[in-house]
Amino acid sequence: MFLYRFRPLLFFCLILLVSCEHEYPSEKDVVNSGYPENIAPLLLRNCAINTCHTGPESPESLDLSTWVNMYRGSDFGSVIIPGSSRWSHIFQHINTYTDLGIQATPVMPPDSMEKLSQSEVLLIREWIETGAPNRLGQFYWAAQETQASGKLFTLCAGSDRIAVTDIPTNSIMRMIEVGQYPEDLEAPHFIVLSPDRQYLYVTLIEGGLVEKYRTDNYEFEGRVAIGAAPSIIHLNTTGTRAVITHWNASGAAAKLSMINTEDMSIVQQVKASSDFLSFPHGMEITDDFRTLYVGANEGNYYSKLEIDESGFIGEEKYPVDPINSPVPFANTLYKPYQLFLTPDESTLFVSCNASDEVRVFDTATDTLMAVIPVGDGPRLMAYDPENNQLFVACRNQESFAEQGSLQGCISVIDVGSRSFVQNIYRVGHRPHGVSVDVAGRRLYVSSENTGGVDELHHPLQGNSQPPGKYNVIDLNTLRVLRNRETQVAEFPNALVVSE
Repeated sequence: MFLYRFRPLLFFCLILLVSCEHEYPSEKDVVNSGYPENIAPLLLRNCAINTCHTGPESPESLDLSTWVNMYRGSDFGSVIIPGSSRWSHIFQHINTYTDLGIQATPVMPPDSMEKLSQSEVLLIREWIETGAPNRLGQFYWAAQETQASGKLFTLCAGSDRIAVTDIPTNSIMRMIEVGQYPEDLEAPHFIVLSPDRQYLYVTLIEGGLVEKYRTDNYEFEGRVAIGAAPSIIHLNTTGTRAVITHWNASGAAAKLSMINTEDMSIVQQVKASSDFLSFPHGMEITDDFRTLYVGANEGNYYSKLEIDESGFIGEEKYPVDPINSPVPFANTLYKPYQLFLTPDESTLFVSCNASDEVRVFDTATDTLMAVIPVGDGPRLMAYDPENNQLFVACRNQESFAEQGSLQGCISVIDVGSRSFVQNIYRVGHRPHGVSVDVAGRRLYVSSENTGGVDELHHPLQGNSQPPGKYNVIDLNTLRVLRNRETQVAEFPNALVVSE
């Protein structure tokens, strides 16, 4: 965005002359633009000038001539995120003052023109922080904020944010700040929707919290402190109870928690013990909320527990490799990461992060049915009921021929035949989270972009780590939709679609 192309000197000078003529927009231009009266002159004088951002043929298709067109974004998605100047590309590009936050290249306006003063940059920043309304005080995404559906929620663990995307337009509408202490990184780890899609529940693995937010207006609804390293969360079918795994196995830290989601209180916690789960992470629960499956991420087994709405009742262990490693114990040969239970609850799929495979079990007998090799470092999984396929985010897969220096892929499994279908490449660097939009026939993939291997459209300065992205796969063709790739904040590790 804000792309500046060098031109021959004569033409360059003509541009400057034209720019000067538009230095002070008329009152009519200000009114017709829709911007507030104090914002319109800044954008019309410095951005929406001839040969720059004035129409569909503008660089990167970014048209800043009106407030409405600004919200339509560019070839690379949103350029402004209400309430979040830090992640708004417009602010990043016009900010030439290091003490005001993140900066992006190229700097705008280009070198041939005078930069905005610090007071002007601060004025635009304040406007964005207050929601970037139009001259009548109206907010662009007001209608969407009355709806719980049609949204994608992407956790960004490196910045304590949830990026909210309007699915029809693929525009980021909001960055929800999560956590209790803004000065500390609390690292949101996993996100789920309530069955009625009215609420989001988020675990904060560094903050020791579970938080609840509305999906329509993103308002904070409550939190509960449940102890160290809450990881995966799973709700019952009524949304009144949630079970949480705690990945931290040290000391007396709780290893499994059950909470009442209505008042955000602890129902029961199972404490650490020598013969209990080793670093519990992934889990699945039967629809009747009676049987809980939990993977030992530092072990060679999964555990099966009976539960009810008052808590946990008992535990049995089952090795993921009953032939070569039959006794359940703590090791790092398999590292079960996430579990998936088929809709009829007859089959359990377990992604094994260390052995690069998905192991499949008969839930009636807890016997191994199949071993499916997948990409390197399988993480989270998502299921498409229409095609009966399971998608596995494999974080470390290398294939220079397919994607150059990028690492990772999405492995596709046919659930019915329990067989590998294919790997999908170029889904971002180090994919971690996946979520299926059944109605829209799309798979959303969040990628960490650790080390910044996946180059940003516009490089940033002043970030603690490079932002990650999400990509979109067409579920009918299994092809990556390149025009839907979207930059979010740092370390996006999980996401969920509210259809």
